[in-house]
Amino acid sequence: MLGRHVTPLGATEAQFVASGALSPAQAEAAGFPLSAVLAGIDAAALAGRDAAVAEAAALRRERDALAGERDGLAAQLAAREAPAADVLPAISDRQFFQALALAGAITPDAALAAVMTGRLPAPIEAAVTALPAAERFAARMLLSGATAFERGHPMVAQLGAAIGYDAAALDALWRQAAAL
Repeated sequence: MLGRHVTPLGATEAQFVASGALSPAQAEAAGFPLSAVLAGIDAAALAGRDAAVAEAAALRRERDALAGERDGLAAQLAAREAPAADVLPAISDRQFFQALALAGAITPDAALAAVMTGRLPAPIEAAVTALPAAERFAARMLLSGATAFERGHPMVAQLGAAIGYDAAALDALWRQAAAL
């Protein structure tokens, strides 16, 4: 389509007048070779395509970054919602010493004496004596005066190791004691 601006008689402004659709031969005759028109169209299309490709690449990078952020947040949320580690309940002094007696770590008479009088059974007294001097008094107070024992107390792991119990064995002892 060719056109030009013309000012009709009596008009104050020019108006665009189109010739209508031209055939390739008419476009050539008017000084617009088809190859030049197609090259202009190709250049515009290629520029548009290049811009679209660049925009798509930027959007993919943004999508990938957001997906990574989403996955990180999902992992944090899953970690928060994960069931807490098996928390063992506090056990009474009776349950503690009775479980030790049933496990063969102390005698039944020593367990009864510990509950009734607060006197520590010989294997436990030996473990307390093996502690650094600064920790012995606190250990004796805990073992002879406590009415409940917490599995998570640091002294439990320390004394347990001294009488031959690792963490898994202490957990098993605690479960058995809690069932008594």
